[in-house]
Amino acid sequence: MRRQPHRHRTLLQGLLLTLAAGACGSALAKDFGGAVALTSSLIDRGISIAPNKVTVQAAGYWLPAPGWSVSTSVALQSPAWSDPVAVTAQLGRAWMLDDRWQMQASLLYYGYPTDRATRTFDRQEASLAWSYRDLLTFSLSTFNFPRADRSPWNVAFDITANVPLRHDVSLSLGAGSSRFPAMAYGAARSGRYQYGQVGLKWNRAGWTLKAERILTSGNTPRMQGGPGDMPWLGTVARTF
Repeated sequence: MRRQPHRHRTLLQGLLLTLAAGACGSALAKDFGGAVALTSSLIDRGISIAPNKVTVQAAGYWLPAPGWSVSTSVALQSPAWSDPVAVTAQLGRAWMLDDRWQMQASLLYYGYPTDRATRTFDRQEASLAWSYRDLLTFSLSTFNFPRADRSPWNVAFDITANVPLRHDVSLSLGAGSSRFPAMAYGAARSGRYQYGQVGLKWNRAGWTLKAERILTSGNTPRMQGGPGDMPWLGTVARTF
């Protein structure tokens, strides 16, 4: 039986790419699907990358062949509902290693088209993720900022866990470490920082409710001219 892997960044991307991108391992027979979500902010590896206000996200996926998936997502904020604050695209390939473990390789692109300043943070990325029974996921990623003047390839590590409790409620945990280049997010020099989250999640009949506490190390950078800390993140989502 094939399982749907959890994508490796609960903090990094919008929830919707998380829900759609792992569809290449899904037991669902349909070749198309998606999700919509309402979140209290837009968090990318512990960094708030858009104004701290309600964000609407939508995503869709296509399964062109067994094990393969193509997905895309968009994030919108008021009042400019026709102008996305973030868009993503992903190509994924998943393999069942045995009846418990699954591996997924992905190529991703993140775009922040609001203005010239935000487009500097457009990102291209490649990742490998290993999932155990939809309970534990570890991933290794490499990325850079193609629009930046100087942007070497950086490495990020992420681990997430989903611990079932009772009545469709589970404990959501995550931790990661990434590196930011000099002058990115207002940083004077490059460096490595850590981030994580802890929260509760409720799932039933395609609906998801989640409340998470966002944790970051003291040297976590902030986007230039962007918002400050966003310690709590709330999400309501519906998959279809």
